[in-house]
Amino acid sequence: MTEHNESNKKGLTRTLTVRNMPVDVDTEIAEQAKAAGKSKSDFVKEFLSASFGDLIGNFMRGNSLVALMDKDVATMMKAALADYWYDRAQTLAENRAWCRLLGIYKKEDLQQIMRNGVPLLELRAAQLSGVTHIPHGTSLAFALFIEAARRDLPTLIRVHKELFFLQKKEDFLDMVDQIRQALRLPPTERPVF
Repeated sequence: MTEHNESNKKGLTRTLTVRNMPVDVDTEIAEQAKAAGKSKSDFVKEFLSASFGDLIGNFMRGNSLVALMDKDVATMMKAALADYWYDRAQTLAENRAWCRLLGIYKKEDLQQIMRNGVPLLELRAAQLSGVTHIPHGTSLAFALFIEAARRDLPTLIRVHKELFFLQKKEDFLDMVDQIRQALRLPPTERPVF
């Protein structure tokens, strides 16, 4: 890969050249770019900018505590950790939702969430027993859930609606309350119907 810096009206940019791309990958890029109505260059630039502009995704891939805790979580769950670093725990949309819902703006926020979550990773792993394969970043995904459990009920309802909608609300809140109990917080105040 070669690179050089350029300056444009958006600020400093860098030009990258990728060599020896497999033909089938190049074909996929061309087809997907065409379907999106973009040039290959613009399509790849947008794809890379979105992927590497993802605060949580970058932290999952680049933080040594996350990498270490992923191995521990895999051991706790008696599960295999994904073979490839790019097999991640969450999508870009999920990561944006977490940032919005929990007010995450910088790496330091994620560092604090991860440190706070480490003591409860085993409890969260036990809640999801039976999983046989976990992607990289699972420990941070667990820490984000643990952080959400510290929040008020309206925030938790939004977290459920946007991120855990496939799970029954009562089951979700039961798991939250297990975390809250371990944190010595009161259980969620659920409306009585």
